[in-house]
This record gives sequence, structure tokens and C-alpha cells, in this order.
Amino acid sequence: MATDNQDQEMHQGEEGDSPRKARSRFKKKVLDTRGLNIDYKNIEVIEKFVSKTGKILPRRMTGATARIQRKISREVKRARMANLLPFVKR
Repeated sequence: MATDNQDQEMHQGEEGDSPRKARSRFKKKVLDTRGLNIDYKNIEVIEKFVSKTGKILPRRMTGATARIQRKISREVKRARMANLLPFVKR
């Protein structure tokens, strides 16, 4: 029992006492979306927001605002339906 309490104390320590350091899992790609023409026909821009496997990158990775992220998702889906962008990259 004593070892269980010691283990809990080690993991629940104060900010500086914890042996684990908080790191972000993703490297944030802050893209300046202000000057970009986000349109489903503009494949060069749309591909910046798609991963190597063809998934739409989340906001925490692109640094886009919620409004811009919704527009990106909509335009990527339109480009996929128009066969300008593949659904899955292999």
C-alpha cells in the first residue's frame, strides 16, 4: 500500500515536481491563410491542408481559424468529388 501512495504522489506532483514534461504532440504548421485563395480548383493551396495519406489536417496542426478550417474542409471535399484530389493517397 505504501508504494501505491508513493507512485500516485510522483505522478500527481506539482508543476515542477513531475518527472514527465508536457510536450505538444504535433508540430504546428502556422500557415498564413489571409492571402490564400481557398478554392476547390486551386489544388496547390488545398494540398497544403491534406496529409500524406489524404486526410484533412486538423486546426491544431494547420493553425487555421475555425471559420477558415470549415472552408478548407468544404473545398477539399468539393475537390475530391470533382476528381481533382484523390480520396486516399497510397
